[in-house]
Amino acid sequence: MMSPRGKVGVSYGLTVLLVAAVTGWMGGVVVLEAGGVWRAPGLPVLLPGFLLAYSCCRMLLRILKQWHLTVKGLRLLRSNLHRELSKQLQEEYRVWNTEILVVQDKAFVGLNIGLWRPRIVVSTATLAQCSAEEVRGILLHELHHCRKRDNLRLFILTLMAESFFYLPVIKPVLAYVHTWLELFADRFAIRQMGTSLHVGTVLLKLAGGKRASIYGTALQFAGTALDYRMLQVISPEEEVQVPLKLQRPVLVTCCFLLLLMVGGSS
Repeated sequence: MMSPRGKVGVSYGLTVLLVAAVTGWMGGVVVLEAGGVWRAPGLPVLLPGFLLAYSCCRMLLRILKQWHLTVKGLRLLRSNLHRELSKQLQEEYRVWNTEILVVQDKAFVGLNIGLWRPRIVVSTATLAQCSAEEVRGILLHELHHCRKRDNLRLFILTLMAESFFYLPVIKPVLAYVHTWLELFADRFAIRQMGTSLHVGTVLLKLAGGKRASIYGTALQFAGTALDYRMLQVISPEEEVQVPLKLQRPVLVTCCFLLLLMVGGSS
């Protein structure tokens, strides 16, 4: 039986291959159409070209938006940076070779920021509400995300889901991968600490109430699949079962692609 990591890798890889294949096919249709293969192209033939152009434009706009949000977030981070606490944590965890930043915020903030050079960000409220061991659990969770470049992987999937909306199979894969990346990060923290107690207490605190942050949806540590994560903490020796519901999305995607190919070849 395939392991969860194997399932995540296969589902991620097949999704990327699907998008690449569809993009290549639509691009081929556009090239053949431009070369005059079809004398009087109608709407079915023009549709692949339209969808390809729309997807490319949507992708470009999403990348620009992400760049803008990253620049804005870094600017906001620097303006609220608590340099003394940042220096203390950086010194304490210097062997990680990962930058740790503390921001002044009254809300719980525990996240990693950046696609190419991810950094861990926590708030002063996080440090005040949690014990030293709980803070370590949060930092280990985010460290795993940084080392595995999870932000980049999720951004690529999100980019495909938004740009190729007519391929509904991508969205359940995105949710599935996102859930497992959080579970993997928790497992890493639990394994490093030798106990699930501290990760569990943090999750319980966050489940009890959340305050708005100046960083928007900044509660990355507990922002996804809280039920599955709590189940893993309660029974760490048992394998969490995360369903990947693909039957209907695959059927709709196949029907759409079949219609598109039949129309494009007419």
